[in-house]
Amino acid sequence: MDKVDKINKRELRLNPLSLKIYGQFSFLNELDIALLRSIILEGIKEPLIITKSKLVISGNRRLQVIINDNNIQEVPVIYSDLNDEQVDEYQFITHNIQRVKNEVQIAREYELIGRHYKSRQGVKKDLDGKFKTKLERENLLKNSSSLTTIKRVLASKKMLMELNEFNEEQSWEYLSDLRVNQKKEVNTFFKQIESEYQSTKNEEKSLKEELYRDEYFQIIHGSSTDLSKYLKDQTIDCVPSSPPYFNAVRDYQEDSIQDNNQEDHNTKQMGHEEKPEHYIERLMKTLRESIRVLKDTGSIFVNVQDHTRDGVLMNMPYRIIQAMQNEGMINVQNIIWYKVNPLYQNRKTFQPSNEYILHFVKDVKKYKWRSDWFGSEDQFLGDITYGGEDKKRLIRSVLIYPTNNIKDGISIAQGLIQTKVINNHYLVKVLKRKGYTLQHNALFPLEIPMICILSTTDRGDSVLDVYSGMSSTGIVAFAHGCKYYGVDSSRVYSVQAGIRIQDFLENNQHLVKRNKNN
Repeated sequence: MDKVDKINKRELRLNPLSLKIYGQFSFLNELDIALLRSIILEGIKEPLIITKSKLVISGNRRLQVIINDNNIQEVPVIYSDLNDEQVDEYQFITHNIQRVKNEVQIAREYELIGRHYKSRQGVKKDLDGKFKTKLERENLLKNSSSLTTIKRVLASKKMLMELNEFNEEQSWEYLSDLRVNQKKEVNTFFKQIESEYQSTKNEEKSLKEELYRDEYFQIIHGSSTDLSKYLKDQTIDCVPSSPPYFNAVRDYQEDSIQDNNQEDHNTKQMGHEEKPEHYIERLMKTLRESIRVLKDTGSIFVNVQDHTRDGVLMNMPYRIIQAMQNEGMINVQNIIWYKVNPLYQNRKTFQPSNEYILHFVKDVKKYKWRSDWFGSEDQFLGDITYGGEDKKRLIRSVLIYPTNNIKDGISIAQGLIQTKVINNHYLVKVLKRKGYTLQHNALFPLEIPMICILSTTDRGDSVLDVYSGMSSTGIVAFAHGCKYYGVDSSRVYSVQAGIRIQDFLENNQHLVKRNKNN
């Protein structure tokens, strides 16, 4: 057993490696507070390990407590055979193997172990280096963090260094602050850093790409509040739109496009405004431009979800209706989009389960309306239509999911139009092949622009989406034989929309041939 000596605490020297790897003692750290209480109540249980020149190898945190405790003057120590120059990072962590550590500290030690043996292999060709690395890392992770968690910390460090041009020390300090002071879980800050990293890489790559354009598709990167460079008055037949919802429901990719006519209202993204009237003010700048380019025979559709704030219903659909009526537009119908699996909300109301699709026109007598766009298949779609035999069949204004459930011989058909989530997995692969990451988290179900376009346009008409995103509306427009203009303020979305369109065209050559022949 190693001999235990006692020396005056003022003779001991704190090791700078401790501050580098584990940070300063902090009253904000629960583990540090627990150690302080233990020393006050029970004294120093474990001796400090020091070099012959009294540099502390193991026990620096205890020494930081002892220095500020006037009741303790002498400290138990064990002398190590190492001199100061031999105490490198690897030697330091192996002497502190029993220390209680958070995931960031463990990840740092995990990396140092691998780096140590890799260095040794390069010099001595140590044949069992890999085995020792594996063994020491397993011991480090035993009864603590999972390997997945540690790899996420290391990935976060790597992304920080590339994103912010941090050096290693700055990256570790930043991660330590997130974990210890801000008390963020590893998975939380990993996703945050990963999202920022992917966003930056997507934006850098998108700046080098041309936007997709052909005789049917025109992708426009810019503000939808002024389309005078692209569209003349009364040139568009249909404007299906899904603006970001009010009340900060989602975050979207944005770039540095500035709208000089737009007040900021202390917010970066649309939907994050403090007041509903600020949201409506921003929305109407885009909708006024949509009105300008709309034909007298055209239609504008606005997809909107209502929200409650502090127990008060915001009534966003009706605010939009009033604002559009103030511009001379006529609200001809409000389509109810029923959601079987809406976002769960536990509050003093019934569970919100629908969104609205508001339909506006310039002239109730002139606007184009196709009531025969669906065929005989409607007979198999439950309650999607109303009427029959002696009456013309009509599409209902409530769009909900179909079901094949049958109980007691009776079909419990909730169903009108089935809206499945777009196959994100397929789109992820398409973009990955081009070096991009999919970040758009609110892709438009194809069925929604479908009912807007098919009911109000003919082949050869023009469709505009002023919040184009990944151009789901454009795909439906092309399938119907319409020309499409898609506008988005994000360069990344605009470029990625073009990639999606090209993939769609490559896989649907029959539609390409049909449109060319027509």
